[in-house]
Amino acid sequence: MAQYNNYDSYKFEYFEPQTVSKSSAAPKIKETPKRAPQLKLIQQPKPTRAQIQSEAKKSAMQARKILAVACVVIMFMAMVIYSRVQLDEINRDIKQVESAMKIAQSDTVRLNNALSSVVSINKVEDYALNVLGMVKVQDYQVVYVDLSGEDSVVMANGKTTDSQVINEEDK
Repeated sequence: MAQYNNYDSYKFEYFEPQTVSKSSAAPKIKETPKRAPQLKLIQQPKPTRAQIQSEAKKSAMQARKILAVACVVIMFMAMVIYSRVQLDEINRDIKQVESAMKIAQSDTVRLNNALSSVVSINKVEDYALNVLGMVKVQDYQVVYVDLSGEDSVVMANGKTTDSQVINEEDK
């Protein structure tokens, strides 16, 4: 391995201050002191009354323009803030309605489950058989009504009329 404690490879004379000989340098030119510029006070003529009034009108017009722009900007900002407040209130109302809707849906599910457990067909049959003493219908107990014959109306005094006669009288 190489030894790094050896300083022979560095030339330290490059880092020493060097002397400049006056013969090789260009002669220095004496700088003349700069004089401070002389300020002259120029007096402007006093403005006339018309000039003062026109400047006042211009400045008043500028003030009105600035005021109008400021009012428009303030109104715009107020409208933006108002719309944000309204949006927040509507979002809050929507969240409240959604939570109420979730509660109502869960109540509906709970009540439907309770209803189906109370009114199941097996419980109804059991209640009818055991508590009310009812029995299931047998085939011989079923009576069929035949409505294929002619229609007739029986009045209180025992007279009968055909349905065709009644329909013609209604017309």
